[in-house]
Amino acid sequence: MMKAIALHGSPRRNGNSDTLVSNFLQGLRASGHSEIQEFYANELSIKPCQGCLTCNKPPYKCAIEDDMQEIYSAFIDADVVVFATPMYWGYMTAQLKTVLDRMEAIASQRLFRDKTFVAILTYHHHYESVVAFFERIREYFRFRLYTITYCSLGKDGQNDVHVSNCREKLEEAYVLGKSLGEAAT
Repeated sequence: MMKAIALHGSPRRNGNSDTLVSNFLQGLRASGHSEIQEFYANELSIKPCQGCLTCNKPPYKCAIEDDMQEIYSAFIDADVVVFATPMYWGYMTAQLKTVLDRMEAIASQRLFRDKTFVAILTYHHHYESVVAFFERIREYFRFRLYTITYCSLGKDGQNDVHVSNCREKLEEAYVLGKSLGEAAT
């Protein structure tokens, strides 16, 4: 059974990134062989990394006891990890960045290896910095990476167009989820 987690970085539910995650997970579920956990970073109590380096020494555990412990457990067991975020000032939200910073506690244990990461990024102007981040660490951690991006800025350059109005992006997310689910069976 394939296990997947979705880490939602948006402070707002049901926005563009959540909608794309929903379609991706529908595709994953279509394979009939997946167990999925979703985490909404904005609704969890997660402190920022304190740089104490406790996690670099046995027993290789984060010194902070908060909701991140549940994410660690799910992440370790996951085959697929979805990172979903709108872009604020050209980067992921503070909520998702805090979760990623806290992943330092398990990074040295090589627990990223052989996982599939899916980055779902919604933006108005730029998304390249987050894609570059994942590509930069991919070689070291040896995970597979897929990205789905959606520019929600309307053609007029002013209005936001919800992804639910973009059938091809919804289909892209669904098809990727379905293909990853089928590949695991």
